[in-house]
Amino acid sequence: MAQLLEPFAGNRAESAAHRLITHFGGLGRALSATPAQLERALADDRELAAKILAARSLFEAALHEKLSHSTVSAADPDYRRYLRLTIGKSPVECLHATYVTSQWGYLADDRIATGTPAQVELNLRFFLGRAFDVGAHGVLLAHNHPSGSAEPSAADIAITQRIARLTQSVGVLLLDHLIIGADAIVSMKERKLL
Repeated sequence: MAQLLEPFAGNRAESAAHRLITHFGGLGRALSATPAQLERALADDRELAAKILAARSLFEAALHEKLSHSTVSAADPDYRRYLRLTIGKSPVECLHATYVTSQWGYLADDRIATGTPAQVELNLRFFLGRAFDVGAHGVLLAHNHPSGSAEPSAADIAITQRIARLTQSVGVLLLDHLIIGADAIVSMKERKLL
């Protein structure tokens, strides 16, 4: 990690890497930390925290740009990398929606809910309103499991099936729901849970 931080931290790279690993347990959680969390972990080194956040923003923007100019596929490695970066390492569950055309062309994507380390609740009115606002024919959902397991829980399966019925009744298809774990991503469609 120190080598990765060296362009940003210079001779402070070793100590910064040690602080980040000690505080967050690894690079992934450090990169998804808030500005205040990074500053605390880096002993109030605001300059280094700002540089790390800027690098993260650049990488996110590049992946988002690529995503927004292509068809969206739940199996696409770039799409999955984008989801890992945006919600994968969050210490709380986050629900992300990607809205697409009838040909899976990208329309928009949003973090539509943030929960606790063990659950996230969807505001269905906001979710459907957003789908209508962008003219979506389909939506891909994704949420992370801070526990690290990508296995869908009984609650995940139940809410996904409820959302699928609801969206279908108003002409919007739920195309897939991905569960982002530490080392794997599970597609509920591939598991035939959708």
